[in-house]
Amino acid sequence: MREPSPDKQEAILETALRLFTERGFAGTPTSLISKEAGVATGTLFFYFKTKEDLIDTLYRRVKSEAAQEMGRGLDAEKTAKAKLRRLGRNAVGWGLENPAKLKFMEQFAHSPFVSTSAHEEGMSHFAFLEDLVLQGIRDGEIRDVEPSGLFCMMASALAGLIAHALSTNDEEERRTIIENGLDFIWFGMKAEGV
Repeated sequence: MREPSPDKQEAILETALRLFTERGFAGTPTSLISKEAGVATGTLFFYFKTKEDLIDTLYRRVKSEAAQEMGRGLDAEKTAKAKLRRLGRNAVGWGLENPAKLKFMEQFAHSPFVSTSAHEEGMSHFAFLEDLVLQGIRDGEIRDVEPSGLFCMMASALAGLIAHALSTNDEEERRTIIENGLDFIWFGMKAEGV
């Protein structure tokens, strides 16, 4: 069992993240989260009224963190291609550093255990992507397709790219995988003639 954290709420969230990704929602009782976090079950329910409240809080937090990292530095780029490349590098970097959080996002993206309001709030953090894509379409850099479908394909491609990059510990090979993957994503999005 881990040593109790001075910040009990953080210890609960960190433990829940690990257990939910290892065991799923149904396989993770609150008693196990409490035990592994080194807190009393009553303490868990002091911070989170229900198990669903705990997972909603975790979902909102992870989505916000991922979106914030993905958007880092985009304003410094001038073209849609440069913005998407930076976004891709940011997303891959975050995914490589946070594989459990990435797995959690994928695992609970369409889960009935996450409330509709948590899903909506989580996705609201990614609104900047729609602006980026719509501007790229207006500028003639990105193919004129329905943006939400494009986001789904881009998210799937980035998740696959992260998984592939995680398959090697060789830094040079990993860089090549990432750059080739980002090229592939761009070629799928760019307008003809760009």
